[in-house]
Amino acid sequence: MIFFFYGPNTYAARRQIAKLTAEYRKKTGSDLGLERIDGTTVKPEALNASLQATPFLANSRLVVVEDLGANKAIAPKIETYLEHIPETTVVVFYDPAVDQRTVYFKTVSKQVRAIKFEALMPAKLQQWVVREVHAAGAEIDRPAIGRLLELAGEDQWRLSNEIAKLAAYNSPISVESVDIMVDENHTETIFNLVEAMTAGKTQEALRLYRQLHADGQNEMYMLSMVIWQLRNLLVAKAAGDVNSGELAKTAGMSPYVATKMLSKRNLFNEDQLKKAFLQAVDTDYQIKSGGGSAETLVEQLILSIAARDAA
Repeated sequence: MIFFFYGPNTYAARRQIAKLTAEYRKKTGSDLGLERIDGTTVKPEALNASLQATPFLANSRLVVVEDLGANKAIAPKIETYLEHIPETTVVVFYDPAVDQRTVYFKTVSKQVRAIKFEALMPAKLQQWVVREVHAAGAEIDRPAIGRLLELAGEDQWRLSNEIAKLAAYNSPISVESVDIMVDENHTETIFNLVEAMTAGKTQEALRLYRQLHADGQNEMYMLSMVIWQLRNLLVAKAAGDVNSGELAKTAGMSPYVATKMLSKRNLFNEDQLKKAFLQAVDTDYQIKSGGGSAETLVEQLILSIAARDAA
């Protein structure tokens, strides 16, 4: 079975990948047949070998390939890699910011089970908050849901962190407890951090990063937000002559985010944005695959992008 996950809701997509991984471990009792591949750097022969491999000391294999659409040596020829995958292997291709105009997207989305992870609309997001609160063993007052979204914004990564804090603080979660425990949205600071990084303003980027850290924002939240901002800017850059309503609908953004991305997109160089996005995604992969600590790798990412774009 082959899956293709794409779309702006990285939280939902990664939760689904985590669910598949957990189910695989439970079924097989080990990680022996589990493989994660960085699609941006994998060589054609290595990918082919991984996809065609038969299980060893296991009954099946689970292979997760991330951002293969960015690999110019492989993406245009993806059909040849899909032809000989054995039935004992489950493959997940995950491309959150895939260009839907490419041969890669058109081929994969037609030939395998494609699932688009959309950003949640307000009503669905409120329902999700309630489910997450219940999963954390707590209850939440309806006015508190609106206040939480007002302060924390729409990003499910951050909302998940805030819900965990609120559930540990008291239940039912009230407006008062939200005001005590939740700081205002840091989206603007993250956007300024991205702008400083891609403009080569190393000291300003570090100052903003350390400010977020001092405000209690963990590295994985900051990294997910940087990736989210870069992705939105790239989509806005490629959108051409559209209004915010059209961009919001086609790209799964909220109208507020779409308006901001369109107003700011000309501040950024597209090639720099692409390089920064791929490097940020690679950092996320390194952290999740045990390649280093989040604190070290995120700071290295900021320094690397700022130093490159200062040149």
